Amino acid sequence: MFVNREAELHLLEQRFASGKAELFVLYGRRRVGKTELLTRFCAGKRHIFFVADLGSEISLRASLSAAVNAALFGPGQIDAVYATWEGLFRALAESARTERLVVVLDEFPYLIAAHPPLASILQRA
Repeated sequence: MFVNREAELHLLEQRFASGKAELFVLYGRRRVGKTELLTRFCAGKRHIFFVADLGSEISLRASLSAAVNAALFGPGQIDAVYATWEGLFRALAESARTERLVVVLDEFPYLIAAHPPLASILQRA
């Protein structure tokens, strides 16, 4: 259900329309509609929506690699796993140079738990 999130959706649309690369952090209590808000925002936009789980660092990197490859090259086109997080983020940045790309990393704390340096790697990227 999507209730009373119009202001947040409008804010996300404004950020998307800015034309600049932006990082938007959305946080809050569990079960309040954050994922649904982001799902609505991504509709009709080129996007990668990745939901992390409690997996290992390599399984998360492999899963995100698959999502990135499917979005950039088409489903089933490339099965490669990026060797590093830096390489994965570099591929995203390169792709976003020619067209707006929304990347959602849902349940980001699970990614950090699996690979603590990830926040600083993302910051550098």
